[in-house]
Amino acid sequence: MALVAGFLVPVAVSLYLGWPRSGGRPVAYVAALTVAWLAVGLAATWGGVSRGSSMLGRSVRVRLVVATLTPAALLATSLVAALAWPQTLDDDATMGSHLVCVVFTLLCALGPLVAFAVVRRHSDPVAPRLTGAAIGAASGAWGALAIELHCGHASPSHIVLGHLLPVVALTLVGLLVGDGVVAVRARGDLR
Repeated sequence: MALVAGFLVPVAVSLYLGWPRSGGRPVAYVAALTVAWLAVGLAATWGGVSRGSSMLGRSVRVRLVVATLTPAALLATSLVAALAWPQTLDDDATMGSHLVCVVFTLLCALGPLVAFAVVRRHSDPVAPRLTGAAIGAASGAWGALAIELHCGHASPSHIVLGHLLPVVALTLVGLLVGDGVVAVRARGDLR
Protein backbone atom coordinates (compact mmCIF):
# COMPACT_ATOMS: atom_id res chain seq x y z
CA MET A 1 0.00 0.00 0.00
CA ALA A 2 2.89 2.36 0.78
CA LEU A 3 4.33 1.85 -2.70
CA VAL A 4 1.01 2.62 -4.38
CA ALA A 5 0.59 5.76 -2.28
CA GLY A 6 4.20 6.77 -2.94
CA PHE A 7 3.84 6.49 -6.69
CA LEU A 8 0.63 8.52 -6.63
CA VAL A 9 2.78 11.59 -5.88
CA PRO A 10 4.61 11.64 -9.24
CA VAL A 11 1.33 10.81 -10.97
CA ALA A 12 -0.35 13.78 -9.25
CA VAL A 13 2.55 16.09 -10.14
CA SER A 14 2.43 14.78 -13.69
CA LEU A 15 -1.30 15.46 -13.92
CA TYR A 16 -0.69 18.95 -12.56
CA LEU A 17 1.85 19.55 -15.32
CA GLY A 18 -0.49 18.22 -17.99
CA TRP A 19 -0.23 15.35 -20.40
CA PRO A 20 3.35 14.27 -21.21
CA ARG A 21 4.68 16.09 -24.25
CA SER A 22 7.78 16.19 -26.36
CA GLY A 23 8.28 19.94 -25.99
CA GLY A 24 9.92 20.23 -29.39
CA ARG A 25 12.13 17.19 -28.83
CA PRO A 26 11.82 14.33 -31.35
CA VAL A 27 9.11 11.92 -30.19
CA ALA A 28 11.41 8.96 -30.84
CA TYR A 29 14.05 10.57 -28.57
CA VAL A 30 11.50 11.00 -25.78
CA ALA A 31 10.28 7.41 -26.21
CA ALA A 32 13.81 5.98 -26.22
CA LEU A 33 14.85 7.97 -23.17
CA THR A 34 11.64 7.01 -21.37
CA VAL A 35 12.27 3.31 -21.98
CA ALA A 36 15.92 3.62 -20.93
CA TRP A 37 15.16 5.59 -17.75
CA LEU A 38 12.29 3.23 -16.92
CA ALA A 39 14.80 0.36 -17.07
CA VAL A 40 17.23 2.28 -14.83
CA GLY A 41 14.42 3.02 -12.34
CA LEU A 42 13.31 -0.60 -12.25
CA ALA A 43 16.89 -1.87 -11.84
CA ALA A 44 17.60 0.67 -9.08
CA THR A 45 14.41 -0.31 -7.27
CA TRP A 46 15.21 -4.00 -7.63
CA GLY A 47 18.74 -3.54 -6.32
CA GLY A 48 18.21 -0.78 -3.79
CA VAL A 49 14.79 -1.39 -2.32
CA SER A 50 13.70 -5.00 -2.76
CA ARG A 51 15.01 -7.51 -0.27
CA GLY A 52 15.39 -10.45 -2.61
CA SER A 53 15.87 -13.73 -0.79
CA SER A 54 17.55 -12.10 2.23
CA MET A 55 15.74 -10.32 5.03
CA LEU A 56 18.60 -7.80 4.96
CA GLY A 57 18.08 -6.89 1.32
CA ARG A 58 20.40 -7.20 -1.65
CA SER A 59 24.13 -7.53 -1.09
CA VAL A 60 26.23 -4.55 -0.06
CA ARG A 61 27.86 -4.65 -3.50
CA VAL A 62 24.49 -4.39 -5.29
CA ARG A 63 23.33 -1.50 -3.10
CA LEU A 64 26.66 0.26 -3.62
CA VAL A 65 26.29 -0.12 -7.39
CA VAL A 66 22.76 1.30 -7.20
CA ALA A 67 23.81 4.27 -5.07
CA THR A 68 26.83 5.16 -7.19
CA LEU A 69 25.87 4.16 -10.71
CA THR A 70 22.20 5.16 -10.97
CA PRO A 71 23.02 8.81 -11.80
CA ALA A 72 25.78 7.63 -14.16
CA ALA A 73 23.41 5.23 -15.92
CA LEU A 74 20.83 7.99 -16.38
CA LEU A 75 23.53 10.27 -17.80
CA ALA A 76 24.95 7.60 -20.10
CA THR A 77 21.55 6.71 -21.55
CA SER A 78 20.69 10.37 -22.08
CA LEU A 79 24.01 10.95 -23.89
CA VAL A 80 23.42 7.93 -26.13
CA ALA A 81 19.93 9.26 -26.94
CA ALA A 82 21.36 12.73 -27.59
CA LEU A 83 23.95 11.30 -29.97
CA ALA A 84 21.24 9.36 -31.79
CA TRP A 85 19.24 12.59 -32.16
CA PRO A 86 21.94 15.29 -32.41
CA GLN A 87 19.39 18.09 -32.79
CA THR A 88 18.73 17.65 -29.06
CA LEU A 89 22.28 18.68 -28.14
CA ASP A 90 21.55 22.38 -28.51
CA ASP A 91 18.61 24.03 -26.86
CA ASP A 92 17.75 27.24 -25.08
CA ALA A 93 17.65 25.96 -21.50
CA THR A 94 18.17 28.75 -18.98
CA MET A 95 19.04 28.69 -15.30
CA GLY A 96 15.33 29.18 -14.63
CA SER A 97 14.42 26.08 -16.62
CA HIS A 98 17.12 24.11 -14.79
CA LEU A 99 15.67 25.18 -11.44
CA VAL A 100 12.11 24.30 -12.49
CA CYS A 101 13.24 20.79 -13.39
CA VAL A 102 15.20 20.44 -10.14
CA VAL A 103 12.12 21.36 -8.11
CA PHE A 104 9.77 19.10 -10.05
CA THR A 105 12.25 16.19 -10.07
CA LEU A 106 12.48 16.45 -6.29
CA LEU A 107 8.69 16.70 -5.95
CA CYS A 108 8.17 13.67 -8.17
CA ALA A 109 10.77 11.67 -6.21
CA LEU A 110 9.35 12.55 -2.80
CA GLY A 111 6.55 9.96 -2.88
CA PRO A 112 8.77 7.05 -3.93
CA LEU A 113 11.41 8.12 -1.37
CA VAL A 114 8.90 8.02 1.48
CA ALA A 115 7.34 4.79 0.21
CA PHE A 116 10.71 3.05 -0.14
CA ALA A 117 11.73 4.22 3.35
CA VAL A 118 8.48 2.86 4.81
CA VAL A 119 8.96 -0.47 3.04
CA ARG A 120 12.53 -0.80 4.36
CA ARG A 121 12.12 0.84 7.80
CA HIS A 122 14.00 -0.83 10.64
CA SER A 123 15.26 -3.57 8.33
CA ASP A 124 19.02 -3.13 8.03
CA PRO A 125 21.35 -3.70 10.98
CA VAL A 126 24.46 -3.95 8.79
CA ALA A 127 24.63 -1.03 6.32
CA PRO A 128 21.55 1.18 6.77
CA ARG A 129 23.19 4.27 5.31
CA LEU A 130 24.07 2.39 2.15
CA THR A 131 20.53 1.07 1.91
CA GLY A 132 19.27 4.62 2.40
CA ALA A 133 21.57 5.92 -0.33
CA ALA A 134 20.31 3.21 -2.69
CA ILE A 135 16.71 4.12 -1.79
CA GLY A 136 17.51 7.77 -2.51
CA ALA A 137 19.06 6.93 -5.87
CA ALA A 138 16.10 4.74 -6.86
CA SER A 139 13.56 7.40 -5.90
CA GLY A 140 15.61 9.98 -7.78
CA ALA A 141 15.53 7.82 -10.90
CA TRP A 142 11.72 7.73 -10.72
CA GLY A 143 11.56 11.50 -10.19
CA ALA A 144 13.89 12.10 -13.14
CA LEU A 145 11.78 9.86 -15.35
CA ALA A 146 8.57 11.61 -14.33
CA ILE A 147 9.85 15.09 -15.13
CA GLU A 148 11.54 13.92 -18.34
CA LEU A 149 8.07 13.20 -19.71
CA HIS A 150 7.24 16.92 -19.43
CA CYS A 151 10.51 18.77 -19.94
CA GLY A 152 11.11 20.40 -23.29
CA HIS A 153 14.90 20.58 -22.93
CA ALA A 154 17.37 17.90 -23.90
CA SER A 155 20.86 19.41 -23.83
CA PRO A 156 23.38 17.48 -21.76
CA SER A 157 23.92 20.49 -19.50
CA HIS A 158 20.19 20.68 -18.74
CA ILE A 159 19.93 16.92 -18.17
CA VAL A 160 22.82 17.09 -15.69
CA LEU A 161 21.69 20.23 -13.86
CA GLY A 162 17.93 19.84 -13.99
CA HIS A 163 17.42 16.10 -13.87
CA LEU A 164 20.52 14.34 -12.51
CA LEU A 165 21.71 16.77 -9.85
CA PRO A 166 18.52 16.03 -7.85
CA VAL A 167 19.24 12.29 -8.14
CA VAL A 168 22.68 12.85 -6.60
CA ALA A 169 21.12 15.06 -3.89
CA LEU A 170 18.51 12.39 -3.11
CA THR A 171 21.24 9.77 -2.88
CA LEU A 172 22.92 11.92 -0.22
CA VAL A 173 19.59 12.52 1.56
CA GLY A 174 19.21 8.76 1.51
CA LEU A 175 22.20 8.48 3.84
CA LEU A 176 20.16 10.34 6.46
CA VAL A 177 17.07 8.26 5.70
CA GLY A 178 19.13 5.13 6.20
CA ASP A 179 20.47 6.32 9.51
CA GLY A 180 17.12 7.54 10.80
CA VAL A 181 14.57 5.16 9.27
CA VAL A 182 16.19 2.05 7.81
CA ALA A 183 18.57 1.28 10.69
CA VAL A 184 17.53 -1.38 13.16
CA ARG A 185 17.13 0.10 16.62
CA ALA A 186 17.06 -1.71 19.93
CA ARG A 187 13.92 -1.24 22.00
CA GLY A 188 14.23 1.88 24.06
CA ASP A 189 16.87 3.40 21.77
CA LEU A 190 15.60 6.95 21.33
CA ARG A 191 18.05 8.08 18.67
